[in-house]
Parts: sequence; structure tokens; C-alpha cells
Amino acid sequence: MDYGQLPNRVIICIDMKSFFASVSSVIRGLDPLKTKLAVVGDIKRSGSVVLAATPLLKKEGIKTGSRFFEIPKRKDIHVVNPSMERRLHRLGIHTIKELALSSKEMLQKEFGILGEELHQHANGIDFSRISDVYIPSSRSFGKSQILFRDYTNRKEVELLLLELLDDVCFRLRMHQVVAQTIHLSIGYSKQTGGGFSRQKKMGRASNLSQDIFPYCLTILHTFDSGMPIRSIGISLSNTSIQEEEQMNLFEDIDQRERAYALAKTIDEIQMRYGKNSLLRASSYLEHSTVRYRNGLLGGHKA
Repeated sequence: MDYGQLPNRVIICIDMKSFFASVSSVIRGLDPLKTKLAVVGDIKRSGSVVLAATPLLKKEGIKTGSRFFEIPKRKDIHVVNPSMERRLHRLGIHTIKELALSSKEMLQKEFGILGEELHQHANGIDFSRISDVYIPSSRSFGKSQILFRDYTNRKEVELLLLELLDDVCFRLRMHQVVAQTIHLSIGYSKQTGGGFSRQKKMGRASNLSQDIFPYCLTILHTFDSGMPIRSIGISLSNTSIQEEEQMNLFEDIDQRERAYALAKTIDEIQMRYGKNSLLRASSYLEHSTVRYRNGLLGGHKA
């Protein structure tokens, strides 16, 4: 790597109070000055180190360097387990030196665009400029379908929603992002007209169908008038890079990691052998449309 071809700038770094914990609070919609939150390296190990803590939690004696088992197990205390660290460890990367010497292509495959930035920063390279105006952006990912016929059976409609959601979640994972807001649109039959379009924010961002689908059903069951349905659409927004995730102390972390691993394996199989190579068993029911949609190219039969 020829550092002579790279920008040479002097940058002053200013340490900010409880920065890691404060950022982890803000991205979850929490006030860092009113929230008791700790960032812990590995919540599966009671002796794991606290990486950061908000000011309120520090007043209770929990600070950087404390151990996980020292944190009181109360509902008003949030514990964040950075998934980035776990993913790097799975790649055999435990130090900045190992990150700097690792394959950029491997990091890009695992983390997407963020992988390239990780590799650059580990090697002391940063093309960003503090003077640049930051314009925040949030992409949305969606899919809609005009159905072949009117659907009156809501169990059939739920399957069609799940199939659309699987497609949208696949795209989220391909972009290495998670979403927290769901927008569901339902159009009724031409004979009756009308429909509804509603959105709901989830408790935490995700790109797994198993997390998002219950919220879709809540919207459907709450606003559906029971008329025949002719069109459906799902959009996921309020997106962020899939870096870290807030863990529930009573949640099976291993089971959640297996869910992410399974989704990634299914994605890889479908990318290699085609979208119809691996489907849900319910997708072979007569009212399913996913196999037909997967055979379309640009909205037309391939």
C-alpha cells in the first residue's frame, strides 16, 4: 500500500463523554442522559468487560472496565452486545493488526461497504472530511403485487404477505442493513374499491422475516375491513447499517445467531441456484405466487 498517494492531514481527536454508550442510546431512540445503558463485549460470559456506560449507569458504579455480572438485572437497564465484534471473531480477527492484515475482499463479503471502511481505518486511512456537510439519508425497501384474483381467505393473504416480506428482507441483508419501520398497503377488489395504508415502528431494527412478520399481521388484523383483497405492498424503512443489536437478557442469543446464520445460508443458496431453489413448504400451496414471481424478469415472464 502506497501511503504517498493518500491524503495527508492533521486531525485533532477530542474524546467525548460516554460517546459509545451515548450513540448506542440515540440510535435506539433513547435519551443518553436519561437512560441506563451498558455496552458489553459478550453477554454470554458473566465476566465479560463493560466497554461503555451512560452517565446515569456510572452513578450506580458501573463504568468502563466493570464486569457484566456487576450490572444489576433490572428492566430499566439496557444492555447492548455489539454484534460487529462477534462477527469479526468468527473471521479469526481479534486485534486491529489482524484487521489491517486481513483480506479486504473477505471483509466486503461479510460487511458490505462497511467492510472496505473497516479495512481502510485499520490501516490508518480515512477519506472523510469533518468540514463536509453531513446529509442524513434513509433508504426504504419495498415490494408490491397486484394479485391474479380477489382473495377473501385471510390465511391465504397472510402467506402472500410473508412471501413478499421474504423478498424485501433478502434485499435488506444484501445491503447489510436493518429496518425498523413497516409500511403495509392493502387494496381491495375493484368491485368494492378502497383499501388502507398504515405503518408501525418495531421495538428494534431487523432484517429477519420472523421478527417483522408479526408486526405486519398486527397492521392487517387491526385495519382490515374484511373485503376481498386484490393488491398488497410492503415497505421497510428507517434503515441503518447492521452493526450492532440490543440484546434481551432473557433471550437465547445462540438461537438468534442461528437464525441469522440460517438466513445467510438460504440467501447464498438462492443467489447461486436461483430463487426457486429453496422455498418455504407453504410456497407450494395452490394460492402461493412466489414461484411465479421468481420466474419474472423485469415484471414479465422470462
